[in-house]
Formats: sequence, C-alpha cells, structure tokens
Amino acid sequence: MSKDNYLDKANDFSNKKLNELIIGLSSSLTKKEFKTDFLRNICVYVCGSLGRYELSEKSDLDLFFIYNKQDPCSNLEKYRFFSKIYDVNNKLGFKDPSKGGYFWDIISKKNLVDIGSRNEDYNNSFTARLLLILESKPIFNIKLYNNIVRDVVDAYFIDYEKHPDNFFPMFLINDILRYWFTLTLNHEHRRDKKDNKQTRCWKRLKLKFPRLLTCFSTLACLYKKDINPEYVIDLMSKTPMERLSIAAGENKKISSLVIKIKKEYNWFLSLTKENPSWWDIEENKKMAFKNADDFHELVVHKLLNEVSKNNIELKKRIEI
Repeated sequence: MSKDNYLDKANDFSNKKLNELIIGLSSSLTKKEFKTDFLRNICVYVCGSLGRYELSEKSDLDLFFIYNKQDPCSNLEKYRFFSKIYDVNNKLGFKDPSKGGYFWDIISKKNLVDIGSRNEDYNNSFTARLLLILESKPIFNIKLYNNIVRDVVDAYFIDYEKHPDNFFPMFLINDILRYWFTLTLNHEHRRDKKDNKQTRCWKRLKLKFPRLLTCFSTLACLYKKDINPEYVIDLMSKTPMERLSIAAGENKKISSLVIKIKKEYNWFLSLTKENPSWWDIEENKKMAFKNADDFHELVVHKLLNEVSKNNIELKKRIEI
C-alpha cells in the first residue's frame, strides 16, 4: 500500500478546481448572454471524481442540469447554454465530456422528485437524483440547488411527520441499493471488447472502489435510529470519506474498519499515477483485482454488518 496520502492531495486539487469552475461559470453565464428567467431557473451540479473530491489530472466533468420550471426551455437556449459550459470546460483543462456530450441534457425538477415513477428509468432522472444525493457539488445557482435538495429529501420523508419517533427512510435506502445494483448490471452490459487492457481494468476498479464506497458509506450513516430530513441534507453535503468519519464517530466499534477502508482507498487513488504499462504486468492486475475483492468484503459485508447491529428492526425490514 502507498505511504503517500493521495486522499489529501486529491482533496486539495479538487477544491482548487471546483472553485475555478464556479468562478468560470459565474463569469460566463451572464444576464447579457441569457434570459434572466432561464438563469434563475437552472442549476448545475458536478458528480463523479470532482463531486467526491477525488479529482485527478485525467478526470473529466460529470455534469447534471436541473430546470425548475414546468415548461421546458427552448432548444436554442439549451444549446447556447451548453456551448458556454463547454467553453469553460476547455479553458479549465478538463477532457471533453464522455461520448461527445451524449449525457448532457436538462432534466426538469418535476421528474427529479417523481420518486418511483415508471418514467424515471428512461428520462435519466433516477440517476440524476441518486447522484445528487450521493456525490454532488453545486457549481451554478447554488440557492436553487439547495432548494432542490430540500425538495428531494422531503419527497423521501413524506411520511416523516406522521412517525417522527420510529421513521425508517426505507424509500431512500432502497433507492440507493437499487442504484448500486443498476451500476453492477450496467458494468456487465457495457463491457466492450474493443477497450484496451487499462480501460477494462479501470472500469472494474471504479465500480469496486469509488462507486461502491459512494453508495455504502451513505448506507452506513442511514443504519441508525432517529434519522430526520436535516441529517440527510447535511449528509448530502459530505464526501464519502467524510460520511465514513461520521459513521465512525457515531459507532466506535467500526473505527478500525474505517481506518482500513481509507488505507485501501488511498491505494486505489495511487493507481492514477501509474503508467499504462503498469497494467501489462499480470501480477499487478491480479493484485489490483484481489484488493478490489477485499475492499468489497470490507465495506459491504464487514462495515454494513457491524453498523446494522445497532438497528435490528431496520435490518429486518431491508432483508425482507
């Protein structure tokens, strides 16, 4: 395992680039260029490595765009808006968005908070909502972002006022688990034989390290009594590593597990510094996948098993 603290380095680099991004967008997206009503009703948040504060020089931007009005904006307004976003993306040295910007689209807030709708599987609102919860940072129109966060959490806690003393956030927990299972299925479906060895390995490791930790660090914090909307809203502002620290602070029995998880994750981040030729060595690849399997066992089984002991009733409901 690497002795360098790649977590701290990635955190510092992410903070720097996030501030540059916020400043770049605020200066580029002005009332002179767009209608005031449009700018007032759209927010942008970033997910992925920057949302987790784990950015590297090789990372691109995973962006989501939420529109607060019932009526959609015009295509002309949307394309001009994306053009400005793309200019800022290039000026700050980020790679082009994946698949030529295929995933850039504006999602209505109505669809975002329509939890359980049959439409959310194809209009991308399920993914947008779960990434908003699990690893988002606002970069444009932060006030609207905060309002949207509140609306999403309130939708999950719709019955909270009726049962404040024994409320379980089952809809939220089930959606996080559903998102995790969706990620694993998508990984199998999207495996491409045309990918080079490094790309194939990275896709697998990203599933087994950051995507897994994003989901299960959040679940570790939700396996407790007295969950309320304010707790979840605060949780959403944290990175996965910060959530682990919160869980360890609330349950001293997992402190040693959290230390191991952070150590293993630091090793994963160290791989971003390796040359592509590192993957040509079979022993390196075997070690990487062995570490990934061990990390899965550590987080999914050992950590979640320990935190669930404090809330047996919730554990039974989830198992059912």
